[in-house]
Amino acid sequence: MKMNRATALLGLTLAACSHEAAGVRLTKDVPSASVPAAKVEPVFYNGKTYQVSLSPEVNGNTSVSITGMSAAQTRDAAGLANSSFHHFVCKDSQKAVVTTPAFDGTSWRASAHCA
Repeated sequence: MKMNRATALLGLTLAACSHEAAGVRLTKDVPSASVPAAKVEPVFYNGKTYQVSLSPEVNGNTSVSITGMSAAQTRDAAGLANSSFHHFVCKDSQKAVVTTPAFDGTSWRASAHCA
């Protein structure tokens, strides 16, 4: 009786093994980098509320877009881009490095990263 159990157990074990490629596959595929969606925040700055959009880029930088400011508000756009990027993205111990914003006719745009 013990011999029949041992034979049955050995038979089940061998039957579970398969030489077909449908089993577990190990690959060295690198997952594609996905970029999260943009975060849009209303920010109250110098008495007005502006819409600040923060869009992570594949290269590690973040695209900062500010709507609601005129083309003449260069200094305000730079200050808002720097402070809002630091507040929403960087840690307190990090510094925000923001390029000078450029007005494209509808919004101010800059690129930034934490250092």
